[in-house]
Amino acid sequence: MERIAVALATVLCLAAPVAAQQKNAVAEGLATEAHSHAANMVAAAEAMPADKYAFKASEQQITFGDLIAHAASANNTLCAAAAGDKAPDTPIKGSGAKQALVDQLKESFAYCDRAFQRVDASVLGDPVQVLGRTTTKAWVLFHMALDWGDHYSQAATMLRQNSITPPSAQRRTGR
Repeated sequence: MERIAVALATVLCLAAPVAAQQKNAVAEGLATEAHSHAANMVAAAEAMPADKYAFKASEQQITFGDLIAHAASANNTLCAAAAGDKAPDTPIKGSGAKQALVDQLKESFAYCDRAFQRVDASVLGDPVQVLGRTTTKAWVLFHMALDWGDHYSQAATMLRQNSITPPSAQRRTGR
């Protein structure tokens, strides 16, 4: 009996680090994607000249400044839902100063980093109220990843329409 207890204690001690790694796999995956996206979005926001923040790709679309403000707000809303928090305010609107919008965007990604530390596989099925619907934290995370791609593709398109190479293309071409 004593050998079994020692063996069980040994297995539990060895398994604890593995369990801890698995518990953080969701947060680590999200943080990796967020860091990549944050680098692109922040660089895009910085690359667009301040006088072009009122630029619209078409009359039906939002301005570049509105896109940056919206991206920060979406980050805060979705990361808060995933973490079970109240979303931080995003007081700077699209017509605000470029640097204030860039800073707000940076802070939204920093908030997401902090929020992801409280997300692991055990909570993905938990229900949440977000965007006017009841859904799961897993849906929120998938939606967030889709939003990141959508926001960056819009920013990249607007940059190109203003003869600016998007940050992700600059890294690939060495420009």
